[in-house]
Amino acid sequence: MKKSLPSSLMVLALVVGCTQIDPPEGYVRDPNNQTYDYKAVSARGHAIGVKRRPNTDKSATLLFWTEAIEHQKCDIDGYKLASKNDIKSAGGLPGVLFNFEFGEGQSKLTYLVALYVTPSNIITIEAAGPTADLTDELASIRQSMESLR
Repeated sequence: MKKSLPSSLMVLALVVGCTQIDPPEGYVRDPNNQTYDYKAVSARGHAIGVKRRPNTDKSATLLFWTEAIEHQKCDIDGYKLASKNDIKSAGGLPGVLFNFEFGEGQSKLTYLVALYVTPSNIITIEAAGPTADLTDELASIRQSMESLR
């Protein structure tokens, strides 16, 4: 069966334009998502979302965006930086994984942000939820964040 050129180009555009990750174990794609390029949720309501934005200034490197996110989340939004680690995507792209915390005791929240930067794109992968609930999922979430290709 022969495919037409327009339909082949449309499929190629969808594949090239998508930001793909493997969702964490126990998460499924959210069909109602309108905020992220990709979003998956767990049965408990935890979510992971991927957003790709244009990097309009080629001099805005991973270091620049790392400092910008840390400043925004800690100095402006009031989060505590629990950890920051270098990571690498499945496609070989270097990145940074932030682990932010907010609140105390049972109301303590964990907010994870993986950041990847290319000369043309800024890619963030975010996951958040109550710290006590996310503890068992952290390894799977991190693996998902590093599965970017």
